Amino acid sequence: MSLPDKAMSVGADGQPDGFVPAASWSAEIIPGSHTRLVVSLPGHRLEAVHRALVSKLEAPLRVLYVQLVDRVGGQQLDPPKRLVALEIESCAIDEALAENRRLIYHDGRHQLWVQGKGPDKVVLEETGVMYVYPDDPLFRETLEGLGLPEIESQNMAQRDYVRVTFSVEADAQEVAFHRAMGLVPYGS
Repeated sequence: MSLPDKAMSVGADGQPDGFVPAASWSAEIIPGSHTRLVVSLPGHRLEAVHRALVSKLEAPLRVLYVQLVDRVGGQQLDPPKRLVALEIESCAIDEALAENRRLIYHDGRHQLWVQGKGPDKVVLEETGVMYVYPDDPLFRETLEGLGLPEIESQNMAQRDYVRVTFSVEADAQEVAFHRAMGLVPYGS
């Protein structure tokens, strides 16, 4: 059984418009002269590329789970709920990503930030777009090794209308992921 994409491009009427992001990446400089890579993928490539990039981060890892929507309560969270975990080993995050793939790669209720021992981090947004900080040869080589070309192409975050997927089946995985990572509220 095929799982739904994390997000889909739609027209103003809410109906799918047929846009599928090209598997690609590009480099950009953001305010403060920071560099990052923007990774755009069709849904079926998201898990493999994300897990490959996260595997390049030096442990211990830090995890930030930004919950944008409370699917059970039926509301968008303003401000979003932020949960953090520190001192996570690479094998623990990899196992949690695999066991909770419906939540992580097929549900748009959250963003997931995974940061390495230093400033390197991989951010998976609710739209399925990934941001990798900084623009580093290690990340470039990983993307190239996965067959992703370096080209600028429109990604899901640049579409006028995007509908994210919310899955009832991901509710239990959200609880399980929080528990597996030892996530605790950040700030109040």
